[in-house]
Amino acid sequence: MGQWKQELEKAATILSRATRVTVSTGAGISAESSIPTFRDPGGLWDQINPMEAGTAKGLLRAFQTKSRIIVPILMTMLDRFEKAEPNAGHKALFDLEKMGIVRTVITQNVDNLHKEAGTTDLIEVHGNLFKMVCLSCGWEREVDRKPYIEMIRNRLSMIDVYDLDALLSLAVICDQCRSVMRPDVVMFGEAVKSMPRAFRVSAESDVMLVLGTSGVVFPAASFPVEAKKAGAGVIVINPTENGFRHCSDIYIPMKAGDALPAIVGKITGCSG
Repeated sequence: MGQWKQELEKAATILSRATRVTVSTGAGISAESSIPTFRDPGGLWDQINPMEAGTAKGLLRAFQTKSRIIVPILMTMLDRFEKAEPNAGHKALFDLEKMGIVRTVITQNVDNLHKEAGTTDLIEVHGNLFKMVCLSCGWEREVDRKPYIEMIRNRLSMIDVYDLDALLSLAVICDQCRSVMRPDVVMFGEAVKSMPRAFRVSAESDVMLVLGTSGVVFPAASFPVEAKKAGAGVIVINPTENGFRHCSDIYIPMKAGDALPAIVGKITGCSG
């Protein structure tokens, strides 16, 4: 951490003077909670062809025809999502919110960890695995992450034949119309969520803090660019690369869970 002390101090100074910080987070911050990424080597798309299983129909077809491949992968993912907890990076963002510095967090992640860490103004552009939406009436409800995962795991373990009925047995039933609900996540071919608001808060920022994203997923990769165009400072924290060299003012090659608590400590005067 001492290697990047100067960058951490600069970031702390900029953030301490800001009042409209927008945060853009990607898979990297969730990876620090041991949730597997999709695109990185060894991630989900290395194990499953996204063009086959990245849509609702494709997932159903893969569930029926490639259950020996899909089900073990799904069980492993369920285990990771169940054990995951908000990490020090998630918690530090909430600390910055309570200090009146961070206003909005825009995330590409679907794991609910920002919300569990306390973030109140959250834009989930790819949806949330633990928010259900009815396929018939559109009614929405949230589910508790760990009990829901336990329920899915138990039902999966009881399936003998992987067909449509088996897949439907995993679904949550709508309390309003008794139809099937699905996780409110964006699959391939579906529109991302809350884009107008995400671009608006980006343009209204005085600082954009970019965490754990490579900058290759659009339109989310455009948020820092929009903030920079509007005059905001851009701080990038990512241990592997800076995908925003063209618009970043500060780059800190660290994990968010290490860098953000250090920055919070410098702002509050609690670190050396």
